[in-house]
Amino acid sequence: MNEGTPGAVIDVALFRLRRIWSRPLRPRNAGEPQRPVHMSNVMVVHAVHKLSLDVPEVAVGAVAEQLGVDPSTASRLVNDAVGAGFVEREESAVDARRARLVLSERGRRVLEVVVRHRRTYLDSLMAEWDEPDREVFARLLGRFAEAAVARPANLANLDRLIAETLAESPASG
Repeated sequence: MNEGTPGAVIDVALFRLRRIWSRPLRPRNAGEPQRPVHMSNVMVVHAVHKLSLDVPEVAVGAVAEQLGVDPSTASRLVNDAVGAGFVEREESAVDARRARLVLSERGRRVLEVVVRHRRTYLDSLMAEWDEPDREVFARLLGRFAEAAVARPANLANLDRLIAETLAESPASG
């Protein structure tokens, strides 16, 4: 493996950032009080908010797509967010058999606080950068994110490669 390529450096950086980014909302150590909001609740709140900007009614299926999870997982995550009081189910104006999802006032407040906290944190990380560097970084990271959304990783190919690798490996005890 060539660890000096731009892709390798980005891979390591994204792995580290993913762990850091989720840490504030992960459960704490045993014996410590639970956090008031779980990462899964924030993910659902973000999804419902984003979808509500684009579609007249947000359904569980759309949340599943937005989060990249199967519908049964999305249903469980939405139920958790409803139970926590961040999302509400209302009767659909389009289809009486369905419910539409909306953010509750509590959900809107949490979304606002989480977004404000993250953006303040990001600004603090770049506090010593000059403005042109910030703008270039933001533009390139946005471009990178758009490319990742447009061309998601082929997980079936990854599964095949892992299976082939494991089949070739001698069993270890």
